[in-house]
Amino acid sequence: MKKRKVAVLFLCCFLLMSAILMNKGEAQAAGSYTIQVNKGTNVVTVFRGGAPYKAFVCSVGSATPVGTFYTPAKYRWWVLDGPSYGQYCTRITGGFLFHSVWYYTNGDYASQSYVQYNKLGTTASHGCVRLTVADAKWIYDNCGLGTKVTILYGSSANDPLGKPEAIKIPARYGSRGWDPTDPMSGNPYSSLRPSIDVSGAQTKVTYGSAFNTYAGISARDSLGNDITHKLTSSGTVNTRRGGNYRVTYMVTDALGRSASADVVYTVADTQPAVIKGVKKTQKKEYNSKLKLRSKIKAYTADKKNLTKKIKIKIVYPKSKTEKLYKKSTIKLNKLGTYKINYYVTNPNNGLVTKVTSKVTVKDTKKPKLTGVTSKKTIEYNAVKNLKSGVKAKLVSGKNMTSKVIIKVKAPGSKSYKKLSEKSYKKYKFSKLGTYRVQYSVANPYNKKAVAKKETVITVKDTKKPKLTGVSSKKTLEFNDILNLKSGVTAKLVSGKSMTSKIVIKVKTPGAKEFQTLGSSAYTKYCFDAVGIYTVEYSVTNPENQNATEVKTMTVTVKDTKAPVVTGVKEQQQVLAGESLDLREGVKAELLSGTDLTDQIKIKVEAPDKTAEEWKEQEKYVFTQQGIYTITYTVVNPDSGAETQAVLTVTVSGQQVSPQDGQEAAEPKTGN
Repeated sequence: MKKRKVAVLFLCCFLLMSAILMNKGEAQAAGSYTIQVNKGTNVVTVFRGGAPYKAFVCSVGSATPVGTFYTPAKYRWWVLDGPSYGQYCTRITGGFLFHSVWYYTNGDYASQSYVQYNKLGTTASHGCVRLTVADAKWIYDNCGLGTKVTILYGSSANDPLGKPEAIKIPARYGSRGWDPTDPMSGNPYSSLRPSIDVSGAQTKVTYGSAFNTYAGISARDSLGNDITHKLTSSGTVNTRRGGNYRVTYMVTDALGRSASADVVYTVADTQPAVIKGVKKTQKKEYNSKLKLRSKIKAYTADKKNLTKKIKIKIVYPKSKTEKLYKKSTIKLNKLGTYKINYYVTNPNNGLVTKVTSKVTVKDTKKPKLTGVTSKKTIEYNAVKNLKSGVKAKLVSGKNMTSKVIIKVKAPGSKSYKKLSEKSYKKYKFSKLGTYRVQYSVANPYNKKAVAKKETVITVKDTKKPKLTGVSSKKTLEFNDILNLKSGVTAKLVSGKSMTSKIVIKVKTPGAKEFQTLGSSAYTKYCFDAVGIYTVEYSVTNPENQNATEVKTMTVTVKDTKAPVVTGVKEQQQVLAGESLDLREGVKAELLSGTDLTDQIKIKVEAPDKTAEEWKEQEKYVFTQQGIYTITYTVVNPDSGAETQAVLTVTVSGQQVSPQDGQEAAEPKTGN
């Protein structure tokens, strides 16, 4: 263990002495190169004789010192922080070196960190200046010891050759491997080359079109990264002259490797011929003539005149069939739209051009309007189709019924209102009075040619009035008083109130005829008879005496209240042994007068609290001293309503019963 430490210490001393000796011996041997490191942009610029010569992309660290230094030593492989290992190391000062992106294993070319490699161009190191292997090797090989190194924190303005691009290693290559720039034999990247893909190029170019040289062309660098933006080309394509044109595409990637590819483009007339002078739409008068070939020409993209080759085919109004037309003039004797189709074939490619002119033939006279009557009378709230039976057409026969405009001036209105189709198809006459319905239709080819007619419609309300509030049945109590018109209303269909015109008749129980009531009678009508009343309500439309609405109400009058008992005294006094006629003077009857006296029940409760129902007609004898309670009860047979009356009889002393036909002695009076 001690021997190993001594050996390591000896090696370190040897290397340090070697570095010192090299620094002293080679500082004077530095060539004409000087090196600038820009921390602000991560760019290394090599100057030769004071002029910019080369530029490298690098990764510095925040600890990279700023200042001017002279390289004191170089190392083929060197131990870095971590530990990690770098190739082609040139010491700048202290522990700061130029070196390749670090490796996981010393001397293992396939162990470089790809994560760190792809950071080139950004601040990523611990203070050293990281480079690609190729760039680190160039400094190692070309810049002797003692080379001046200036480190500054600048901007892109301090990089006279700009910032080079370092090729990126795609993720598919893993996390470690060879540096793509390493010139060492065995580098798997040395055989890779950039590629140009021309499969997307449109090699057939339309005569006279705009040509994009790079459309459909793409390029990738040696590692497969997209570098389409680096493409250059030689050769041009003149789209104003037919023929074949060769364009060569070239690209160079960040490794300095190049690729090229050729594409032959063919410029030809690939478009249909052009027909000019055809009006897309025209309006012509009925029976007028049209020159079909006037000012119409046809030619190809290369200006070949095809005017005489134009063929004309026509689709007549109301037809779907296209017919060849050889004459140069046509008489437009049909209303509607003619489709004039012009055809020409491009002899360069066989493509057919079709241009259509739509010619609308019109009739400018007033349309004919029929089916409009001058006067009508209809019922209030009637719904009518105001267009029913109304027709319109042009003189030439074209149907214009759908174009008829209907306006209405309702009673009380000062102006006409235009109706929509939805409105006039189901128009409701909701006002009494005179309506004016105006029909008009204009010629679509001449707005001043308008036909007009008017109908005067008188709206009346002749139907039965509506009678509401009449109950079909009611049950009342004897002697109830009722306002027979309360809640009862009448109005015409048009809304006019007819309540004051209601006639009320009553047929009382047992009567054969109705009696018409005046207002004083029906407002406080008394139902003073038990039985069934019939109340008749009627109202007549003043515009139509035959339109009368009649409703009846059946009123059943009952006497359901408790009977009235009369003739029962509140109290009496008798002597023991005396008797009273308990029914004498006592009567019972309903409010309507029905006598219920014979239905009175009498209950006698003696002083000893014994009770009995007294049904006898003779007098009752009071045998006990004390208070008797006599209760009279009578029930309404229709409703069960009960009435009770109570007589209190106080019995005192004892009366001597008469013997042998003698009268009883007079009671003694007190002294």
